[in-house]
Amino acid sequence: MRARVTSAGLVACAVGGILLGGCDDGRRAAPPPASVEGAPPTSAERAAAPIETGGSPACDKPAAKTGISKQVVPIFGKSRSYTLAVPATYASGTSYPLVYVLHGHGGNGAKARSAIDLEGAAGDRAIFVYPDGLGGGWDLDSPASKNADVALFDAILAITQSNYCIDLHRVFVAGFSNGAYMANQLGCRRGDRIRAVASHAGGGPYEMAGEYDERGHLSCKGGAVGSLVVHGLSDGTVAPSEGQKSIDHWTQTNRCSGSVASSPTGCVSYQGCARPVTACKIPGLGHGLWPQAKQITWAFFDAQK
Repeated sequence: MRARVTSAGLVACAVGGILLGGCDDGRRAAPPPASVEGAPPTSAERAAAPIETGGSPACDKPAAKTGISKQVVPIFGKSRSYTLAVPATYASGTSYPLVYVLHGHGGNGAKARSAIDLEGAAGDRAIFVYPDGLGGGWDLDSPASKNADVALFDAILAITQSNYCIDLHRVFVAGFSNGAYMANQLGCRRGDRIRAVASHAGGGPYEMAGEYDERGHLSCKGGAVGSLVVHGLSDGTVAPSEGQKSIDHWTQTNRCSGSVASSPTGCVSYQGCARPVTACKIPGLGHGLWPQAKQITWAFFDAQK
């Protein structure tokens, strides 16, 4: 059985004057090729194994350039760009979390950086990358082995860990709308590299040619990945049911017990999960970022020690 997604077409949405993106067409990418480094652990083995802190090859090497810069990398014969934000206080003896932020359809990395301002919540405690989607969006159709956006994720990770001291067990992806779908896609197919994802006004992961279990849930090769799902209950662009499908997916993937604990923000955290799963369903919020988005997102990522 395969999950089905309602198509609403792609439209642009502005939040607070910042073009963030529009709804998604529900098409999803296929899995990457199997590892050639021997038999991979099962999902259960991966979920049970603790994630240890570990720095990248650039740790303790001479300090790299800090601040905000525009970077370009060739992907499948095309130049792809992204904004890199490195704290001015960067120290090569400290391993930093790496956070990807994916914009909605019609946006770009620089606008996503301004809109969600995760750096404002994180202070100088993380390195951020804001990739630019081709044509203002993300490829949710092509198989992962041929998907330029999956390749872009891989290339940015390889370059950044070569130049900066990255905690390779604290790589996170956040996204809005179309970018939220892509964040969940990456969480599914790059779960061996991603610790947790945060999706705002999105859905997924789904795949047109993916493998589904008897409940209609996509089978992910990467194992358990933490998930924060934030969705407005008045979203008329990406239906709240899409966010619920993400909650259902990640609670099953993480083998949560089904019980929940509420927080003062109105969010709920599922119990007994291999990796944390939190859901925030916001009354009155349409297709936009919740005013508390940056605080909730960073707090969720920062708690993944």
